[in-house]
Amino acid sequence: MADQLPTPKRPSPAEFAKSRQIGVPVGGRFVELLQPTDSVLIAKGGKDLKIYRETLRDDQCAATFNDRRLAVTSKEWVVDAASEDPLDVAAADFIREELTRIGWDSVTDKMLYARWYGHSVAECLYRIDGNLVRLDKIKVRDRGRFLYDTEGGIWLLGDRGQWEPMPERKFWHVAVGADNDDEPYGLGLAHYCYWPVFFKRNGLKFWLVFIEKFGAPTAIGKVPGGKWDDEALKEAVLEALLQFSTEAAIVVPEETTVELLEATRSGTATYGDLYDKMDAALAKLIIGQTASSQGTPGRLGNEELQAEVRSDLVKADADLITDSFNRQVCAWLTEWNFPGAKPPRVWRKVEPEEDLGKAAATDKAIKELGFQPSEEYIKQRYGEHWEKAEPLNLGAGGSFAAQPGPIGAAADFAELGAVAILKAGKRADQQSMKEAAEFLANRGGLVGARVAQILAYSQGEGVDYADMATELQRLAQQLPDNDGVLEMRNATFFARLLARFRGNA
Repeated sequence: MADQLPTPKRPSPAEFAKSRQIGVPVGGRFVELLQPTDSVLIAKGGKDLKIYRETLRDDQCAATFNDRRLAVTSKEWVVDAASEDPLDVAAADFIREELTRIGWDSVTDKMLYARWYGHSVAECLYRIDGNLVRLDKIKVRDRGRFLYDTEGGIWLLGDRGQWEPMPERKFWHVAVGADNDDEPYGLGLAHYCYWPVFFKRNGLKFWLVFIEKFGAPTAIGKVPGGKWDDEALKEAVLEALLQFSTEAAIVVPEETTVELLEATRSGTATYGDLYDKMDAALAKLIIGQTASSQGTPGRLGNEELQAEVRSDLVKADADLITDSFNRQVCAWLTEWNFPGAKPPRVWRKVEPEEDLGKAAATDKAIKELGFQPSEEYIKQRYGEHWEKAEPLNLGAGGSFAAQPGPIGAAADFAELGAVAILKAGKRADQQSMKEAAEFLANRGGLVGARVAQILAYSQGEGVDYADMATELQRLAQQLPDNDGVLEMRNATFFARLLARFRGNA
C-alpha cells in the first residue's frame, strides 16, 4: 500500500452509472456486467483488490482475522437429515461423506475471506462415480477474476482478456456486508479497516523519523575556516566520525555554531498512542472487542459480555458459509443423486455446552413447584442413556415389603440420594419384623394354646392375683409343644440368614 495516494476525482452521476456496468455482446444480445460500488476500492485501488490484500499484511489485521476464522473452523460440523425418511437419511450420509473427503474445514476457512473482501467464489469440480455425481474438489478461486451480471450470472476473465459466462451450478458464491441485494460483491471488513491501517502505517513512519532525529546524538566534526575548501580534509573528518557513530554525522566550519533541535511538545499524545488506538479500532472492527486481542481484561467492561459478542460473530460466520452451501451445492447434489429427497442441513455447533449442573438445579426447583418432567425431556436434556427407574416395592399401607435381597431402586434417585435409600431400607426391615411378629403371634401352634389357658383362668370366678401369679409360673415351667418349637426355630434361622445376606450380621 502506498503511503501517499492522490485524492480521487469525484465522478458525476452519469460517469458513475457508466462505470457501474460493462457491456458484453453474447448471442446477439447485450449483457451488462456489474462493477463494485465500494467507494474505498474505487478511489484508492482503482477497483483492484490489491489494496485490501495489503491490509492483511498488518499484524493486527492478520492476527485478529485469523482468530476469527479459527473460531469457526475449530467448531464441530454436523450434517442432519431433513427427516427420518430413508431417502433423506441416505442424502445426508452422502453429503457427510463428501464433505469429509474434500476437507470441509479447509474449504470453510478460504470461503470465510468473504468477510474480508465482501464476496468469495468457489468452483465445484465434479466426478461421476457409477450413478452418483460426487464432489472431486471445491476450489476457492481468486475473486478478482469474476464479475456478475444483472441476472446473477457469474463471469470469468479469460486468458485472452475477455469475459466469459460460467455454467450454472458450477460455482458457489457467497456475498456479505452490502445493504441491498443489487450489490453481489458485498462490502467486507477491509473497507472499514483500510483507513485505520493507513493511519497506523503513516504514524509508524513518522515515529521512526522522530526516533532517528531525537533518539541518538549526532556527531559533529569541525574544520578550520581557512581549510573549508579542502574537500579531502572534510571527507577524512566525516569518515573518522562515522567510525564511532553509525547513526548520523556532520562536518561544519570551526567557527560555526551548531545547536541540537530538541523535541518540545505539550500534552501526553505520542505516536505510540496513535498506534495503539488504531490497533484497538481494528480489533473492534474485526472481532467486536479488544480484551482478547490487547491482553487487557476488563478494560472495556464486562468480559462475559465481550465473549458473547464474539460468540455472535462466530455463529454469524458459520451460518454464512453453511447456509449458502445448503442453498447451492448441497441442494444441487441432492437433486442430482436423490431425486425427491429433501436436502440435508449442514451446520456447526458454535453454541457453548450447557452447564448440566445448573440445568439439574433448575429442573429440581421447577419440580418442587409441582411439575414433573417427561421422559422425552430428560433424554433430550441429559442424553439418551438415561432410563426411568423402577418404582419402590411398597407393602400394605404404603410401607416397604420385605424382600429377600437388596432394597429396590428408589422411584426418584434425584431426591432420595444414598442416605435416603438407607433410611428407606431400615424402615423396610422394621416393617418386616413387625409383620413377622404379628404372624407368629397369630400361630396357634406356637403360643395360641398358652394364651387361651391364661385368658380362661383369668376370666374364672373367684380368681385373685396371687393365684393367677402361681398359675402363670406353672404354665411357664411347661415345655411348648413340638410344632411351636419348630416354627420358632425356622423363623430364627431365616431371620439370621436374611441378615447375613444383607451384610448386616
